[in-house]
Amino acid sequence: MADKKITPKDMREAVPHIEIKPVTVSNFAAGIASGTEFYSGIARKITHDLIAAGKGQKPGAVIKDESKLQRIAAEFGIITGGRNKNEIAVELGELLLKEFSKTQGGLLFLKRAPSKRQEIWHRQEILPSGIEYEISAAKKAEGADAQNPLLAGARCALADGWGANMIAAEIQDILSGTPSPTLQGEGKTAMVTGFSPEAIIYSLGGSFRGSLHPLIDNIVNGRIRGIAGIYNCGADDGQVTLAKELIKNDVLVLFTGDDASELAAAGLLVYEGAQFAGEGLHSVCEAAGLPPVLHMGTSVDNCRILIAASAIVKEGKLGDISDLPVCIAAPAVLNEKTMAIGQCFVGSGFYTMCGDSRLVDLTGDMEKQYGGMWDFANDPLQTAQKMIAHIDLKRKALSIDKSRERVLYDMAMRRELS
Repeated sequence: MADKKITPKDMREAVPHIEIKPVTVSNFAAGIASGTEFYSGIARKITHDLIAAGKGQKPGAVIKDESKLQRIAAEFGIITGGRNKNEIAVELGELLLKEFSKTQGGLLFLKRAPSKRQEIWHRQEILPSGIEYEISAAKKAEGADAQNPLLAGARCALADGWGANMIAAEIQDILSGTPSPTLQGEGKTAMVTGFSPEAIIYSLGGSFRGSLHPLIDNIVNGRIRGIAGIYNCGADDGQVTLAKELIKNDVLVLFTGDDASELAAAGLLVYEGAQFAGEGLHSVCEAAGLPPVLHMGTSVDNCRILIAASAIVKEGKLGDISDLPVCIAAPAVLNEKTMAIGQCFVGSGFYTMCGDSRLVDLTGDMEKQYGGMWDFANDPLQTAQKMIAHIDLKRKALSIDKSRERVLYDMAMRRELS
C-alpha cells in the first residue's frame, strides 16, 4: 500500500455488492457505520505502513513527500527540527493510530475546519471522538427517539471524512508523493488525474501566486459560477449528463470516485473538455490549462474537497463552508460508502444531492442544525438545476451575484500583486 495508490479496481473488489433496502432511522446510522468501517480499515493499514516505512520494516516502503510529512507533524505539535524523516514518520503514525481507538476528545484533523463549523459541531453534539468508537455507537443506535441514531450517524460520518479518509489520503501522499496532474491513458480512456488541493493552487496561481486567490477572484467575478463535487463508488450513467450541465453553466466540477471511465469517455477529464464549458469557465480552463472536471482521486480522496473548501473559507475571510457557492452530488442510489461520505458533507455544511429519495423523511431538520442538507432528484438535469439554484442563492447572499468586468493582468500588474 505504501508504494501503490489505491486503484478503482481495489476499491470495487474490496466491498461486495450491497443490496438496496428501505432506509429507516436505525439502518441509516448502521449503513453509515458500515461505510465508515470500510474506510477505517484502509486508513489503519496505511497508518501501519507509515510506521513500517519509518522503522525500515517494509521493503520498498519509503517516504516520498518529506515536506508534507514535516507540515502535518508540525500541525499536530510534533517536533521536527533536528530530526530525520523516519523518526518523525514513526511518531506521526503512532499518534494517528490513537485516532482509531480513543474514546474522548475530538479527532485531530477536525481542527482544519473553520472555527464556526467546529462551533456548530459542538453545539449540535456531533463532534466525533475515536473512529472505532463512533462506528460502534452508530451500529448500536436505536430507540424510539429518532434523534439518537441520527446523531450517532452524523458523528460517525464526520469520523469517516475528517478522520479515516483524511488520514488515508494524507499518509498516502507522504508515502507515494502528493499527486500532481498527469495524463493517463489515451483515446476514450484519456484522463488527467492528480488534482490535489495543492495541485489546484499551483495550476491556478503558479509558483508566483501560490494561493487560492485566483480561484476566489474568478468566483467573485463570475467566470466561475461556483464549485460542485461529484463522488461515486462505481460507474453511473447520470454523472456524465450532470457534469456536462454543470460545466455548461460555468460550474467547476471536482470529481472523486472509484470509476471515472464514463467521464473520461465523454472527454470531460482532459484539457479539450473545456469546449463543453460555458464562456466564463472555458476562459479560466484555457488560461490555466485545466480540464473543466478535475479528477481528485478515488472515493477515499473525497476529503480533499473538505480540505479545499476549508482553505477557501480561510483565505476568503468567510465564516463557514455553508457560506460558499459550493455543493456535492452522488448521482446514484446510495450504498453504505456513499451514504457515509454524503452525511459527512451534510454535517460539514454542504448542500448534498443524490438520486435516492429513501432518506427524504429522515433529513428534514439537517439544514437548520448543520447548515448542510440532503436533497433528491432522479433526473441528472434536475439535479444540476437544483445545484445551480443553490449556488446562485449563495452568490446572492455573498453579494457577488452580479458579474464584474474581466481584468487582464499584465506582468507589471502581477508584480504589484506580489
